[in-house]
Amino acid sequence: MNTVVRVFALLGILTLPIAAVASEDSSDLIQMGAYVAADDMAASETFYKTLFDRDPIIKLDNFIAFDVAGGIFAIARRKVYAPGSVPGTGAVPYIHSTDLAAVQARIKRATGRDAPEIIVEPGILLLKITDPNGQLVEFFSLTGS
Repeated sequence: MNTVVRVFALLGILTLPIAAVASEDSSDLIQMGAYVAADDMAASETFYKTLFDRDPIIKLDNFIAFDVAGGIFAIARRKVYAPGSVPGTGAVPYIHSTDLAAVQARIKRATGRDAPEIIVEPGILLLKITDPNGQLVEFFSLTGS
C-alpha cells in the first residue's frame, strides 16, 4: 500500500467517531483538515510539536499529522504532496485559540526568539507566525467587541 493511500486510510479511521456524531446533523461536512508543505520534516515536526504542545497522531516519513481541536493539521513532504509549490504560498491555516498569550509563549519556545505581537482588531485578536518552511500560520481569538 503506498504512503498516500495509507495516510487517507488512517485519516478515515480517525474520523469514524466524528462521522457517527455528525450523521445526526444534516451537514455532510464532518471535520476540517489542512496540511502545510515541508522540506525539512524533522524541523517541522519539532516546531509543530512545541507549538501545539502535543505529539503527532500519525507519523510517516512523508506525512505527520496532529489532532488540533478535533481536526487534522498535517505536515506533508513538499516533493511528494506538493511538488513545484513555492514555500509560503497557498492557503493559510487559521486556528481558533482561547489563549493567544499561551500560543505566543509556545512560539517563543519553538523558535528560540520573540514571538510576534498580538494584533488587535475590532472583534478579533490575531497572531501571525511563519513556520520553518516559510508557511504563514494564523491564530485568532474572538473578543466579541
